Order: sequence, then structure tokens, then C-alpha cells
Amino acid sequence: MLRRGRKRVELHLHLEGAATPRDALFLASKYHSSGIDEKTVGELYAHHGLGDFLRHFGTVASLLREPGDLVWLLGKLLRRLASQRVAYAEIRVSPSVWERHGLEPEPGLKALCAARFKGAVLYQFIVDGVRQWDRPLLERDLGLALQFRKQGVAGFGLGGDEAAAPARLFAWLAAACREERMPLLVHAGEALGPEEVAGAVDILGAKRIGHGIGAAGDPVLMRRLAGEAIHLEVCPSSNYATGAVPMGTPHPVGLLVKHRVAVSLSTDDPGLFCTSLAREERIARRAGLSEADITRCNEAAARAALLAPKEREALAGMV
Repeated sequence: MLRRGRKRVELHLHLEGAATPRDALFLASKYHSSGIDEKTVGELYAHHGLGDFLRHFGTVASLLREPGDLVWLLGKLLRRLASQRVAYAEIRVSPSVWERHGLEPEPGLKALCAARFKGAVLYQFIVDGVRQWDRPLLERDLGLALQFRKQGVAGFGLGGDEAAAPARLFAWLAAACREERMPLLVHAGEALGPEEVAGAVDILGAKRIGHGIGAAGDPVLMRRLAGEAIHLEVCPSSNYATGAVPMGTPHPVGLLVKHRVAVSLSTDDPGLFCTSLAREERIARRAGLSEADITRCNEAAARAALLAPKEREALAGMV
């Protein structure tokens, strides 16, 4: 139970995956999309492994046809976050995914940055690149992140299928981000094991890792992550839905916290996984986290946020 008056922080959240079944139905009706109706929409929200989820993610993303659709979904998401007492969120957006489905990347990102909703939730964007697609797309997406850096974009994410494109292939990207002083946030250790998490740290210099649960298989690596203050954005519902963690087994977040790794809880794709931060906290409790542990996770999220030091400390004081 969140303490009275306290707030939450979410660091790993994809805008496209925030669309609920009701949102998908609205967009499908708006564009007369065949095959998505009251009877079939549930199939997009029942995932049997990572490949299944990625297909569903693409189908839902394909319903976002105009920049205004992105802004509409952002507004819906922010209202939901406010209802969960979220004070700050970093929202990932995937221009190359939009482009694959016919929505031009630059106008889409421009519309999102121009919207800048004002309200209870402070938010920034992370432009998320797709690692298994062509290098020119990653370069273009990094260029978009730099173009809109002072308009709401706070960092660049390396997402996608780590098994198809492991960290060792992206030393060039890490170097480009360092040169531009653009924070690089890396998905690693979701489908692969500790070696991929170590690669994200050693090769890419990652200080924040999306998921990172593969590290739980190596006590030496966990001690290293704790000692070097590497932050893991852990998304329990996502891990179960994609098969990264087998159903019926304890989530490794408990082991990570036991080894004093800096961990925060996130929803990843809250619409597609039908989840919320409150639900992620319940899963974490079943994995062995105490209320004090969950509070520390929230404080760790605040201190890992892409904000100025004084802003981070102020945020930590709210959670």
C-alpha cells in the first residue's frame, strides 16, 4: 500500500503499448480497421511468448495513423498515471515503428513534444530505437532525439530483440551518444542472461538498464551492479507475459533486491499487459519485497530519473 500522500515514479513505459483494449477499439473504429472488433480485440492482449507480444505490439501501433493519435493516446496515458499517483514518468516512443505503419516520424515526435500536457504528472520522452532493424534507422532516430532534446526528449533508448542484436554490436551507438552527451538507456537481460547485462555495462557504458533480470543468474554480477550503482528498470508483468520469467515461479526482483541492486518497478506496456504500478508492486511483494523495499524502489527510480540533481532530490522527497 502506497503511504498516504506519497507519489510514484515510472521510468520504463512505452507509449504505443499503453493503448488499452478500449483504446484499440476506438482507433480501429476511427479508421475502419478490419479484423479488430469487440470479439477479436482480446486476442491482441493475450500473449504467449515474446514473439507473440511483439506482433501484438506492432498491430496496436499500426492503429496510430496520425500525429494527433499519438497526442490523444498520450493524454489518456497521463490521466491514468495521475490516477495512480505518479509524479514523474519517462515515456518511450518508437518513431521507426510508427514509420513502418505509415506515420511519419518527425511530425509525430514534433506533435508529442508540442503538446506538453500540464497537470499532475511531469514527464519526458525517450526516443527508442529498434536494435534488430537497419543501422540507418537507429542513426535517424538518434538524430530525432537530438533534434527534440530541448523540447521534451531526455534520452535515447536501445530497444527491440536483444537475442537478434546483442549489445556488442552497438559500441558505435554508445560512442555517438557519449559525443553528444545524450543518455543511452539499454534494454538488456530480458530474454538473455547475465552476459548480456554485463555487455550493456562493459561495452555500452550503460548506467540504466531496461529489465536486467538476467543478472539474477550471477551473484558476482549482482554484487558488481550494486557496487557500481547500475539501475535496473524491472517490469514484472511484462516478464511473465513474454515468457522471460515462467508463470508460477517467483520473479527474480526479490533476488536482485536481496543483493542490494538498485531496482525500480515499471509497467513497460501497461495497456497491452493490462497492468498498473500498483499491480507491479503486488507482484513484487509476492517475490519477497517488503513495504520498505518498495519504497526504496520508488526512491531509486526518482534518483535515476533524467533530471537535474536538485530536481531528482525533490522528486525523491515526494515518493
